Amino acid sequence: MFRYLVLSLLVALATPYMLYLDAKAEECFFETLQVNQKAGLSFEVAEGGFLDIDVTLKDPVGQVIYAANQETEGRFRFSASQQGNYVFCFSNAMSTVTPKVLKFKMIVVQPREADDTDMSEEDKKIKSMISDLRNQLREVKEEQDYMELRDNAHAEINNNTNRRVVIWAFFEFSLLLAMTVGQVYYIKRFFEVRRVI
Repeated sequence: MFRYLVLSLLVALATPYMLYLDAKAEECFFETLQVNQKAGLSFEVAEGGFLDIDVTLKDPVGQVIYAANQETEGRFRFSASQQGNYVFCFSNAMSTVTPKVLKFKMIVVQPREADDTDMSEEDKKIKSMISDLRNQLREVKEEQDYMELRDNAHAEINNNTNRRVVIWAFFEFSLLLAMTVGQVYYIKRFFEVRRVI
């Protein structure tokens, strides 16, 4: 039983991907799902322009399940209504020159096994608790990944702002130094006595 608990908790259900999307480009991916299988899509633009992207998620028939225009980040969960390939596309069509870098993750929740017939009531309860714990750990991991990406984006903004402040301070110092030298030279020439011989 302990082995089952450890294996259940260590199962990786989603892998985050980084995507470089050129201006006016669109990239599509797919995930094969079974009927009533739960899945989710989370994304965030890490850098580029106004940090916005267009996202669409379509079912196997081609009907749009989720669409977001010019979003910086987003999360969407759904249950598959039919078996097949669910396509999700990221589009940078609204940008004319700026490429985007984004991080996305397609989360697929594996269905529970149905062979609970030979288990005792206590084992069924433990198995259910393990499944709930696995789902909660997955959600915590998703939140940590999201917070890490946000932290990196804000650290980059802070570093960029700090660099600009230092450059501006250096420019002000240089300007002040040049004005000081100019004023000393001007005042020195003003009080200089010129004799005509």
